[in-house]
Amino acid sequence: MKLTLAIAAALIGSANAFSAVAPNGNAAAAVDHSLKGIDDGAAHDVFDPTAGDNAALTRNNKDDVWVPQRARPRRNRKSAAVRAMLRENIVTPANFIYPLFIHEEDFNTAIPSMPGCERHSLDSMVREVGESYDLGVKTFVLFPKVPDELKTNLGVEAYNPDGIVHRAIRMIKEKYPDSVVCTDVALDPYSDQGHDGVVEDGKILNDVTINQLCKQAVSQARAGADVVAPSDMMVS
Repeated sequence: MKLTLAIAAALIGSANAFSAVAPNGNAAAAVDHSLKGIDDGAAHDVFDPTAGDNAALTRNNKDDVWVPQRARPRRNRKSAAVRAMLRENIVTPANFIYPLFIHEEDFNTAIPSMPGCERHSLDSMVREVGESYDLGVKTFVLFPKVPDELKTNLGVEAYNPDGIVHRAIRMIKEKYPDSVVCTDVALDPYSDQGHDGVVEDGKILNDVTINQLCKQAVSQARAGADVVAPSDMMVS
């Protein structure tokens, strides 16, 4: 399943992010830790972090730049075995949140701008949740595509208890009651203006929008959402 590949890619990417080897495999050249003269000839003024009475850095007895601080316990990271013994955080499938894109159709459709992702019918969404459960992923966040005829400037469909998100929440919780269902608190899927907020004379009405968002959040919680996650962005 695509989710398996996505998890594997994320884990591999996390591991590579901490690698000291350059992506092209070339070893870095030796660095003069004094950093003296590296900006000689610069066409612009360059700030010296070691200058002044309250400098960010000083110089050690080798005249290298140095950040005054306590000893750095690199011994705790010197080998894979030591790191495994001391690390505080471990990423597992249980830490992932699986985004599910849903629509009212009875078929799935690819999302061209997001290769490998698709919009699910509600039945397909439930099946996808089941497959994810087998892989240890039990947290999901829902993103709906709302029919255009249901969109309004006030986004009233956002808090319709029989709307697509509310039905999706109930379907997931009914079959997988231990799942964690998150919802996206935002008006843009429901707006006929294409904005996250209510629009008047070309301006976002912040207070009016917040009023609508409160209704949306409460209605999603009543439908069974475990987490209501505000993502609404308004420009003053």
